[in-house]
Amino acid sequence: MRCTLFALVLVIGGGLPAEETRSLPPWEGQYKIDPSQTEKLTAADVVGPDGIAYPNWTRTGVEGGIPQVPPIVKIEDFGARADDNGDDSHALDAACVAVAEKGGGAVVLGSGTYDLDWPVTIRHNGVVIRGQGAANTRLRFRYAIPASGVGFYDLAPGSRIGKSTRITAHCLPKGLMKVDLLLDGKLVHNWERSQHSGNTFACSVRGDTLIGKFADGEHSLQAVAHYQGGSTRTAQMPVVIDSNFTDSRRVPEWQAVLLFAGAGLVERQQKFATDGARGAQSLVLESTAGLAAGDCLYVEAPATTRWKELTKNACLWGRYRAYQVRIVGVEGNRVTIEQPLRIEFPVIDGAFAAKVRPISRCGVEDLTIEQTEDLWITSVLFRDAWNCWARGVTVKKCGRFPVYGSNAKFCEVRDCVFDDAWFKGGGGTAYAGWDGCWDCLMENVETFKLRHAPLFQWAASGNVIRKSVFHDSDAQWHAGWTNENLMEQCQVISTKGNGGYGYGMWASPPEDKAHGPNGPRNVVYNCDVSSPQAGLWMGGMNENWLVLHNRFTVDSGPGVLAKQASFAHIIRGNTFVLKDGKSPMVQLATPDCIDVDITDNRLVGGNGQFRTGSARPGQVARNEVSTNTERPQPPVPSIYEWQRNQVGQSTQRSPQP
Repeated sequence: MRCTLFALVLVIGGGLPAEETRSLPPWEGQYKIDPSQTEKLTAADVVGPDGIAYPNWTRTGVEGGIPQVPPIVKIEDFGARADDNGDDSHALDAACVAVAEKGGGAVVLGSGTYDLDWPVTIRHNGVVIRGQGAANTRLRFRYAIPASGVGFYDLAPGSRIGKSTRITAHCLPKGLMKVDLLLDGKLVHNWERSQHSGNTFACSVRGDTLIGKFADGEHSLQAVAHYQGGSTRTAQMPVVIDSNFTDSRRVPEWQAVLLFAGAGLVERQQKFATDGARGAQSLVLESTAGLAAGDCLYVEAPATTRWKELTKNACLWGRYRAYQVRIVGVEGNRVTIEQPLRIEFPVIDGAFAAKVRPISRCGVEDLTIEQTEDLWITSVLFRDAWNCWARGVTVKKCGRFPVYGSNAKFCEVRDCVFDDAWFKGGGGTAYAGWDGCWDCLMENVETFKLRHAPLFQWAASGNVIRKSVFHDSDAQWHAGWTNENLMEQCQVISTKGNGGYGYGMWASPPEDKAHGPNGPRNVVYNCDVSSPQAGLWMGGMNENWLVLHNRFTVDSGPGVLAKQASFAHIIRGNTFVLKDGKSPMVQLATPDCIDVDITDNRLVGGNGQFRTGSARPGQVARNEVSTNTERPQPPVPSIYEWQRNQVGQSTQRSPQP
């Protein structure tokens, strides 16, 4: 009987002594595959030049590469003027709509500074915003809270409120503890600070919450912001409740300076009829109604109580097992998909699929974005997006994230510089990486003074971050069962001063109530990492991570620390420079960290031990104590490029709409 992550009853260890059974991980591993075991290899695997089975990254990044999109309009044609200190946000919005109506292309910005007093939301495919280079074109984002400290976003006194009207209050964020929205003195909605509130400054409610509870006609809308120490700030204005009013305004969303927003899930969920196996390229659903070839499909296995108990996950929220794919055929209740599943999607956990409608083929190029206010607003956000990109973009002082993806697929961030953030506290801020994204690429990026960079979190899988330098931050698999992601040819200079944890690389542990554990086969290849604490800290439930040909320079602590069912790893060909004179190269901190191969590594300093801990290792061989601190020379400098050159030609597709 073969046991997997979704086995209801675990039988591994049957017949073994009780003590040894307790030292086993909670499921049987399936990712550490010998190439001769051809029956275990799937389309999700690529055997590398070193005989290691890697994840398949041949489809990462914009399909067909980032295109050279032709210029279509100039922002000046819509009333904008550089360097005149006027608000150019409405001109940029109108230019983006005009480009979409012409079938797509670039909105061209000239040299100089353009000021945006409002965010801009792009909802059409094929829109690119292009400057004259980051040194020449600047977008200065000046949106600010009113001087009173509280204001209503995009609602004027006397506004009509219909079912679809969004009522939003914005408040000064420093010390904000609670926001109440009231109508005629009656509470209709409120927000209170919690663990992940971060630099929250907004509280929103839809008009349909009010319709039927209040009569049509004039009313008084009020927002009250409560701060530490008991002080309050208040905004009030008259509004008109109109149950027959259809609010058709295109109000920009405030979450990003430039938000590229798709429609997201557009069809009801279709449950899996049979388990979605790792490597599978067809799904059997209870119904395929509304699905057709060419559709984009979202799949998820919810984090059930059963699965959380199996993985010891103490986090009470979040998304862990998810992916997006393109349908290539539908026959009966069977859907054929373009790429293999990377992990399992079991029926027992309520796995489902749903059609998604993303925005696509949009981008930002060759300009600088600077945010002037300490507000939790991302500079560029690709949300529900496929094949979108940022290229040649510099971000100075982002409010939340510089350039970020959420529910994004085949997106790309390259040749960018991200310099500092306003807020670096908890709750999710000052990150550079991929969040709930799949098969996305970050390349040739340099960051300064961010909190966590590079980063993967919340079901992110199949992503690559490469050839980049990250100053003053730590690398993170931050939350949510991230799997099959690659960091390669990166330099990480970790510090604690910007909210980082001080490790070179950190993977959240299962007992972490804010993040939960990370999943299988994440890869660190040919990187250079320096840190005050452990080079790589693995919190647990991590299967078959590949740590290959890196240099870790650590002030205090081990090169690698693994605990709580962090197992079946391959740690090969690395140089560990340990400065404290007392730490081991690899510490397997709990007995269930079994079957870890530690081979061909070089240890400089530390306590001279290659491995400590009571776990039963795999192969431990050909390691050496040395004084040579040079970076290792891997058999190929880039496993990503090797895959694309060797096997990617048959799997890469031409550009998609």
